[in-house]
Amino acid sequence: MKQYVRAYVLEFQSEPSRFRKTTRYHWMVSLAKNPDEMISWGFAATFELAEIAAHNEIKDLESGATQGGRCTIAVR
Repeated sequence: MKQYVRAYVLEFQSEPSRFRKTTRYHWMVSLAKNPDEMISWGFAATFELAEIAAHNEIKDLESGATQGGRCTIAVR
């Protein structure tokens, strides 16, 4: 599933675990100008957490707080 947010493209994919009965949700951010080049990515246990993390990463990219790469999220 792709979403366009300003100058960025968000893509989400789900990956079922082979060994557990869980699913991991991956998110990827790329520039709208060059959607084939991923600039940031991460994963979360739920789609909602993946979506929040991806949107937070876009805010950080826009503000210059990060240059991209793999992101981790803390689950409270």
